[in-house]
Amino acid sequence: MVIEQPGEAVQPPRPRRVVPPGVLAPVLAAIVSLLLIVITWRLLVTTRRGQLVEEAARIGSRDARESLSDLTALMLGVVSVPFLVIVVAAAALVALAQKRWSIAIAAIVVIVGANLTTQVLQSLLVRPVEDASSIANNSFPSGHATVAASIAGAALLVLPVRWRPPVAVLGALLSASMGISTMIGTEIGAWHRASDVVAAMLIATLWYFLAESVLAALAHSGGESRSGGNPPRALVKVPLGILTVLGTLSLALGMGALAATAVRAPITTDLGHQVAFLGSAAGVAAVAFFTQAMMLRLRPHHPKPQSQPL
Repeated sequence: MVIEQPGEAVQPPRPRRVVPPGVLAPVLAAIVSLLLIVITWRLLVTTRRGQLVEEAARIGSRDARESLSDLTALMLGVVSVPFLVIVVAAAALVALAQKRWSIAIAAIVVIVGANLTTQVLQSLLVRPVEDASSIANNSFPSGHATVAASIAGAALLVLPVRWRPPVAVLGALLSASMGISTMIGTEIGAWHRASDVVAAMLIATLWYFLAESVLAALAHSGGESRSGGNPPRALVKVPLGILTVLGTLSLALGMGALAATAVRAPITTDLGHQVAFLGSAAGVAAVAFFTQAMMLRLRPHHPKPQSQPL
């Protein structure tokens, strides 16, 4: 029985939080990523107009392929199973050097989970035949783009706090470059479309935020304080600004070019094909910039207990 003191009000007990702090934001980001993957598939792959737009962009990549095929072949040739094994091992070593088993496992889960998801989807999905493309085989999502995006995400998980802002910018550039390279292709040909690349980036983003939400829940259940571990605001402000500005400009250019292509589809002129490819490349770059910005913005630091200082 509580005896009230004169002039003292009884404070009601604080309600317990249903969701641990730091978990809700990455969970919502993961859900948004999943929805965007479905929307990308639905609009660009399963509709005739979407296929016409992407076919125009695929044809428009011809000029870029003639001048950049050596560079794209070099970039695409780097990606292999041994390369992924080396990257996974390096990410684990960086995390373990900080005595952080949790982020080591999280980085491996992001890379392996994202790339397995892409391989499963490629084998299960069937591209609807809409008589709009000369290539009917499914190429959704792109394996090469998934590798680049998952590596960029894993780097943000394992690297020390002060390295994350510049690495986020580099990761966005890596993802965008690899994604556009898969669209340009090599002298053998080009079959990947912007939807393949966008889906690949979003799959990596989805796994990143799933891992981040688990890390946040583990930090909460283990009684680990997450205060004081975020990068200084001034350190994050400039990279976030760069990613946001580049993403906004790329999105505006991409949406304008693709909207013009969609209105005029089917495209029959070289200029129209080039505009479609420019729009697709800009759209891919926008997704790379915005996903990395979102990862950097929502990436908390999960310090170890005070008995194990960094």
